[in-house]
Amino acid sequence: MSIEPFLIALFVSVFVVVLVTVFFYRNRSIPGVKPLLVASVAEMWWLLCYAGELFSPSPAQAVLFDKLEWAGAVVIPLAWLIFVLEYTGRGQYLSRNRLVALAVPPVATLVAVAVAFEPLVGPNPMILRSEGVHVVVTDTGVVYWLSAVYSWLLITSSLVLLVEFVVDRRELYQGQAVALTGAGAVPLAANIVATTGTVDLDPFTLTPLTFALSSGLVALAILEFDAFRTVPIPHHLATDTALSAVDDPIVVFDGEGTVVDCNRAACSTLNRDRQTLVGAQRESLTPLADVDSESAGSTVTVEHDGEPTHYDVQTAAIDAGGDSVLGTVVTMRDVTERRERKQRLNTLNEVLRATIQEEMTTVQQVVDDGDSEEILDRASMALGVSDRAGDLASMMDSHAASPADIVPIIHEEIEAAREWKPEVSFVLDATLGEWAYCSGLFEPVFRVSLRHAAERSLQEVPEPVVGISVDAGPESVTVSVSDIGQPLSDHERAVLRGEARPQPSDQADMSRWLVNWGVEQANGTIRIGRDGEHTSLELTFPRTDDE
Repeated sequence: MSIEPFLIALFVSVFVVVLVTVFFYRNRSIPGVKPLLVASVAEMWWLLCYAGELFSPSPAQAVLFDKLEWAGAVVIPLAWLIFVLEYTGRGQYLSRNRLVALAVPPVATLVAVAVAFEPLVGPNPMILRSEGVHVVVTDTGVVYWLSAVYSWLLITSSLVLLVEFVVDRRELYQGQAVALTGAGAVPLAANIVATTGTVDLDPFTLTPLTFALSSGLVALAILEFDAFRTVPIPHHLATDTALSAVDDPIVVFDGEGTVVDCNRAACSTLNRDRQTLVGAQRESLTPLADVDSESAGSTVTVEHDGEPTHYDVQTAAIDAGGDSVLGTVVTMRDVTERRERKQRLNTLNEVLRATIQEEMTTVQQVVDDGDSEEILDRASMALGVSDRAGDLASMMDSHAASPADIVPIIHEEIEAAREWKPEVSFVLDATLGEWAYCSGLFEPVFRVSLRHAAERSLQEVPEPVVGISVDAGPESVTVSVSDIGQPLSDHERAVLRGEARPQPSDQADMSRWLVNWGVEQANGTIRIGRDGEHTSLELTFPRTDDE
């Protein structure tokens, strides 16, 4: 082989590798680039030492540079494997102990090169001089072969991981994965050819050219296919992350009913750590022991600190195709809050029905007795209960929770309350802008709160004042309604907090219950305050600022 084309190829290789190394250095903060930078620096080291070998003024210096080449040669495969592991989302496998174990063969090779080069690495070295350059030619010793096979295994392992992305039908990642596969396969094939002597190119080697081609393919993957901006997310990593991120407990059973996987929520719900939960039998998991595909949709109860938590259980079979089922995925959704809301709603309906029935029965009895004044009182009571039922119906409307601008609502409801109770003064103190959107449930809740405050105040003085203040913050809106009624009793406070059932035939209790129910449905909060003679009810609603 003529020296001129080879030297031209060598200088081109050095130029390409230097450019790629500089590019890696400037982008070293990007995840996965540091191993590539190490591999590129090792390639540049090898090329410079090889150039030193060729142009050494003496055979002894040529042998020295030949030995120094090994410092780069043993680093490249390991650095490349580390890059591929990080690129394919398997960086968690790179523990310190594993990295140390992987580094033992390269370190042992370097030690052999330093202390026993001729007998173990390159026996029978010869210096060939061809057209003014020195080339060191040796036989292949035991360490040489062991190091070569180890390097092949590392590169081959990385190629298997890259090929997985090529055949995985991920169009977004296929271009960069193919380029990176070529970047690893080219030097591997050239090294196998050179080591086994399949192609005789003595006294020169294909390594410089393969380094240039490999660096070019990596640059293609980065610049053309955005390998650093669209880093692939492996299925196993995406699945594990999704499984952990889901708040609902998820347990995966195999065909024999053994737990093979679970998420953190499942460990917390079943009060076990992952180590003891994986491998457990379904029969040992009390809430799931009787749950199978036929009982999907059932509800199970789990005790947490003495408080029952109710879960809606859904199962899905892991179908392997045909009639084969590999296992079952069980998902547990916490329905405690929904169940409690439904129970409270049922309770209110029962109270409403019982109250109306009681009042109508009393009216009938009074009619028979001919007491017209009692008839009016009872009819008024029944109408009050009917009003509360109407308020509940407005809250249950399908559009009730849709975002609504509370600015016009506040003004309209205050005007309506003034017409309803002209003897009551309604005073508004607000920091409202032109609009403030909250849940549509604000309207019935504010209406009930306003009228409840007016009725409480009228019990104390003939011409009371009801104060309304509004504080519209960036995240929420707080409306405070104050009256001069008597301090709320423990029962009345409990009803407002949703901790007690309203009393039958008590319109005020019904109003308090409806306020609690509406605020809770809107994910708001209630605060009860007392300032001197005034009792205040602070209702906070999350702000949506969206129609």
